[in-house]
Amino acid sequence: MLDNRPRVYALASYTVKKRPSGWFFRKTDSSDEWRGPYSSEISVCLMLARQLKREVIKRDRPFEER
Repeated sequence: MLDNRPRVYALASYTVKKRPSGWFFRKTDSSDEWRGPYSSEISVCLMLARQLKREVIKRDRPFEER
């Protein structure tokens, strides 16, 4: 049984790049393709937030009560 202690997660780092065609991002130190283009800083930040949310949910899944 997994207890209900506070959990702390170090999340992935991302790199954001501005190009003439828009904003792009990818995980830092990754050979993944750049994702984008996004029209504004707000748009790319929202996409990063969604990626980080997925990571938190994935890591916290073993602790969910069933």
